[in-house]
Amino acid sequence: MHAAFVSALEKLPRHYERHGYDRYGIEVLRDAVARWYEQRGLPTSRDSILVTSGAQHALALLARTMLAPRDRVVIDHPTYPHAITTLRGAAGPTRPGRSDGCRLGRRATADSGKVRETRLLDSRLPQPDRSMYVEGGPAATRACLSDDRGRDDGGHMPRWRSARAVRAGTTRRHQHRVGLQSVWGGLRIGWIRASPALLERVVQRRPVLDLGTPVVEQLATAILLDGGSTNRPAAIDRLREQRDTLVRALGDAMPHLHSRPPAGGVSLWVGFPTQISSRLAATAPDHGLTLAAGPRFGVGGAFERHLRLPFTLPADRLVEAVGRLARTEIAVTAGATGRHPPNEIG
Repeated sequence: MHAAFVSALEKLPRHYERHGYDRYGIEVLRDAVARWYEQRGLPTSRDSILVTSGAQHALALLARTMLAPRDRVVIDHPTYPHAITTLRGAAGPTRPGRSDGCRLGRRATADSGKVRETRLLDSRLPQPDRSMYVEGGPAATRACLSDDRGRDDGGHMPRWRSARAVRAGTTRRHQHRVGLQSVWGGLRIGWIRASPALLERVVQRRPVLDLGTPVVEQLATAILLDGGSTNRPAAIDRLREQRDTLVRALGDAMPHLHSRPPAGGVSLWVGFPTQISSRLAATAPDHGLTLAAGPRFGVGGAFERHLRLPFTLPADRLVEAVGRLARTEIAVTAGATGRHPPNEIG
């Protein structure tokens, strides 16, 4: 990171002749992102890339551009809570889908009627399901959006039909299978990959939110992408070790919980025998623990039996955290209700 910014500052004077407001992003970064997709088997040109200030910003731009108040949005379930908030603010009902692309497509065909739908797909979906889902989507579908934030496994991406496929990516640190897509969330660089016609519409809407992404950060990101800095095997090994530590600690202290070790990501999705998630989140601070309640990650009050547990802490802290979680569950089972709002934690 430091070396990339030193190099970026050396390159910055070349951009002084321009005003610094570029709604598409600087060409050197758009070229680097296009090469990133090319290396994963997805032919991409600079004209298909628009640089944003993170993937959440990309989603907000797309929502303002592509959605109307009566549109329905089908989301992967569970999903990123801030994505749910953004989509709800731009469209009509936000509806849960299945993590099986084919079944999700058939369900949407059966009940979509004449209402256009936009699908938000998370990169946790298996590649064959994602590809089949898009190819089998109903004619009423306006667009299919894939979140590429967690994808940097070096493998090929499904080639969706360009008229419907929109992709969003970012430099946020996020493990996926055998790769680590990035460097640091504080870099705040993301992008949209879409048809030039759609990007032109996005650019027309963009001044409502911002006038462009900072140039120095874009230069540094281009250097990091071209230098292969998103591939960090040591960091992946550390995350895997911490994931395994969390799984073992839960098995020892709370064997009644249900969980499946994830192939990627930075968190474990665990299930409880009863609907206890919000009460756990409200009570956990009394035991020195911060939790996000399961319903934050879905719609319609879902996931009250679940918690999302990150394994980004060092191994010894994870073991300590599991002990605090076990004590929290005992307290809640005994009648404790907690004094802390359960759904304000990101």
